[in-house]
Amino acid sequence: MKKLAQLVLTIAIFAYSFTTIYAAPDYDDTAYWEDFCSGELDNNDDIRACNAYYMYQAENAGDRIEEIKGEIANAQDDLEAAQALVNEYREDIAALQEDIDALNAEIEDLQEDIDALQEEISDNEAEVEQLNEEVLARMAAKQGSMHFDPFLEFLLGSTSFEDMLRRSYGLNALMEGDEQLRQEIEAVIAKLDEDKQKIEVNQETIEVRRNELENDQDELEVMLEFQYEIEAKTEELIADLRNQQETMIDIQESSLDKIRQEIDLMPSSSGLASPVPGAYISAGMPYYPASFGGGIHLGVDYAVGVGTSIYSPANGVILLTANGCPTYGYLGSSCGYQYTGLIGGGNHVIMIVAAGGSIYGVSFSHMMLNSIDVEEGDIVTQGQYIGKVGSSGNSTGPHCHIELYYLGEGEMSDIPDYIERGYDLGFNCGWGSNGLRRLCSNGVGAPCRLDGRDYFGV
Repeated sequence: MKKLAQLVLTIAIFAYSFTTIYAAPDYDDTAYWEDFCSGELDNNDDIRACNAYYMYQAENAGDRIEEIKGEIANAQDDLEAAQALVNEYREDIAALQEDIDALNAEIEDLQEDIDALQEEISDNEAEVEQLNEEVLARMAAKQGSMHFDPFLEFLLGSTSFEDMLRRSYGLNALMEGDEQLRQEIEAVIAKLDEDKQKIEVNQETIEVRRNELENDQDELEVMLEFQYEIEAKTEELIADLRNQQETMIDIQESSLDKIRQEIDLMPSSSGLASPVPGAYISAGMPYYPASFGGGIHLGVDYAVGVGTSIYSPANGVILLTANGCPTYGYLGSSCGYQYTGLIGGGNHVIMIVAAGGSIYGVSFSHMMLNSIDVEEGDIVTQGQYIGKVGSSGNSTGPHCHIELYYLGEGEMSDIPDYIERGYDLGFNCGWGSNGLRRLCSNGVGAPCRLDGRDYFGV
């Protein structure tokens, strides 16, 4: 995707933030500007105004695209969090179901134990009942024939005292045996009843626990449904944001296409022209002269009086303007970065131009306060007024410090593609000793620094 506005932005973000200057309220009336710019443009001022409007639209769309990307990222985080909770709830519900199934199985086992105990209790109760009935039947049978206590009759039938003792002893043994057996059976029944009660208590406890788990499961199901709703709404939000993003991209591309069309209509310059006619060179490159104390100097200083006009050396596009430093600076001043530009560069302009089959980057530093007559995104022609010479920023006298960069082969129509490479304020050629490593004269490829004296002359 071609993003001229964002690339203009990129070139200004080497170490500083970018302050857009196209937020003019008039541009908010899109209906007016679309109608105006779609008509026949009669002069350069109208063309420039429409280019500024399209750049404003592209930058606004670019800003909104970045905002939407952040919103999508946040929504994606929310969606992932919702999905994580959904998975967590599902796992919890599954775990609860396993516990419930285990408790149900345990209840079934306990019920089987209860049924077995009940059957055993019934058998023992029947045995006790049968024993009681047999004893009573024997007593009733004896009493019915003798008309008195059958046990007494049994004793009176003794033939001797010793026989009576034996009969009495046997009778007692018989009675005690029946009673002992009955008591043992009743004890077993009591023990079975006790076990049955314990099992029933365990069964009730398990049932309570199962009900609790089922309630927890129901609550989790409700929470799961809620998370499903959040998940669905978040997905809808992301889809809506993506639609907005696509709309902004369409607006941006449409605006950039119109800027490109304007660029395509402009031919490349045949060569580079002197941007500051009549100036003399006070310092060349890559070092200051010994009279200046030496030191690395990565541009050419064109000395001339304050207020001298600076012109575009070729057809091209303005990438950055920095304005706000006092016209007269001083040695060591850092002014320039406060206005999204170079440290110590004062008021300056950075542009990219096409000339003679090549693409160049050019920067003009130490300009006069409020003299800059171009804006970021402006398409300029060779010889067009840019601003005035000053002595702002890190400067000890009136001059224009010009740096020239070779970026590669190409025509005017290729400039947007070069801008998209995302150059920093030095067109990725470095500063200080690092800048010396990217001098074209050392045989390095593009991007590299050129000596302006070989292209602009004096």
